Parts: sequence; structure tokens; C-alpha cells
Amino acid sequence: RQLPPALTPAGSRLLPRAVPVCHPALFPSQLKSQAPGSAEELRCLQVLNQQPEGSSLEELSSSQGCLKLASTIKAYVATVTENIIRRSAVKEAWRSYFNTSEGQIPPRTAGKPSAHLTLRPQSLAQDGRSQSFGNLSQSCRHAIAHWGHGSLRSHVHNMSYRAGRLRVEQPGKYYVYSQIYFRYRSAGRDSGPQLVQCIQWQPAHSPPVLLLKGVGTKCWAPDADYGLHALYQGGLFELKAGDELFVSVSSLAIDSNDAAASYFGAFRLDL
Repeated sequence: RQLPPALTPAGSRLLPRAVPVCHPALFPSQLKSQAPGSAEELRCLQVLNQQPEGSSLEELSSSQGCLKLASTIKAYVATVTENIIRRSAVKEAWRSYFNTSEGQIPPRTAGKPSAHLTLRPQSLAQDGRSQSFGNLSQSCRHAIAHWGHGSLRSHVHNMSYRAGRLRVEQPGKYYVYSQIYFRYRSAGRDSGPQLVQCIQWQPAHSPPVLLLKGVGTKCWAPDADYGLHALYQGGLFELKAGDELFVSVSSLAIDSNDAAASYFGAFRLDL
């Protein structure tokens, strides 16, 4: 690092009238830790304080003791300055995080929008007869209208849920995902059923649009009582406030007794 302008060897800057910062009492620990040459540095301080206004510093800059003292002063000032800046930055960060005038957390810092829903342990027969999801494709004609959203394994935060639909309240890029755990009895297993899962996106006042689609055709083991298969899919999408999301499937042969196996959710990413 370069020395401060007032102490550079090549400079002949003018000395200010008052130089209290150079008093030894301001940095005793730094001076006490110096080598035996500290006496010369103390003499340098005395000479510096006795300099009249407008004096040249060329004589002081030629002394190795004064240069060493200048380096010590510079390091001390830098340390004090860094501590002041750090405390100021922390104080400003807390002020921006909290609304100090009202003592409340601003709404934006209350948490990112997210939701994780689990399939409710109940009959899914009535889901396929729901007409509130619009015209869906034949391969994904059964909309799932019953999700658990208030249990230990599920939550809805800064989003809303109603009758199978997740509603976006804050715009942004959202990762949307779902897994469905199909469970076929032996009769369905023999026919090699086609398993389809769809995640639908429905903008406000518009028909649903297919976002993601997962397909699988499985042949089950001949000695199994049930055929089991899980379909998972997820993707990142730009969503607006008022957009809704829901899941539809090809068949309601789903294991609804395992909350960890079938789920649906979304969360915003600040990219």
C-alpha cells in the first residue's frame, strides 16, 4: 500500500495546524509492540507536533523511523475505519430488514411463496366427475380435487389452495412438481395399463394449459397382488398472480393412504 499523502517520501505536502491523531496515547499498544527503535519514532512524533503550519515534511520522510511510524499509524487507522464501516453496514441491514417506524417485518421478507400438498386418504371416485376443471384431454381426464394442506407433511405459504387448485399470489419463476403413486390390482396389471400424470396451468379467465406430462406403460410381476409405479415430474415456469395449478391423471387407481408417495407443490425461485 502507498503511504498517506501527508507522509510520502516524495511529497512535500503542507502539515495541518492540528495533528492530534499522532499523539502516542491514541495507539499505545501499537507503539509498545515495536522494536527498540521506538524511541526514534517517539522523537518523530514530537518533532511532527512541533512543526509550524505550512512546514515541509521532506525531513521527516527521510527518516526510517518516521516511515515505520507512518506505517503503524496507517494500519491502526485502517483497522478503526473497517470496524466503523462494518458496524454501520450491519446497522443498515437491520434497519432495512425491520420497519423501525412500526416495529414490523415488511411483507416481502415474510417468506417466499411455497406449497406442498399431500393426497388425502379418502376415496378419489368423485374427483373424476368434477366439472370445474374444464375440458381435459382423455389421457389426463381425472382431475384430483382433494389434497391435504394443513398436516405435518404439507403446507401453503403465501399462496392459496381451494378444491384441488394452487393459486399464485405473487408473480415470479416457480418450480412446479408432482408425484403420483399408482396402485393397480391384478386385473389392471394383466392389461399393461398406461399411466399418465399431467400438471395443468390455468391463467385467470382462460382454459387450462398442459404444463407437464409424464407417461409410463408397465408390465407387473405375475405373482404380485398389486402393480405399483410412481410418476414424478417438475419444471420451472414464469407465473403471474392469479394463475392456478392442478394435477390430473389417466386413472384414479392411486394409493391415497401414503402421504409421502403422492404429492403436489410449487415454490418461487428468485433468479
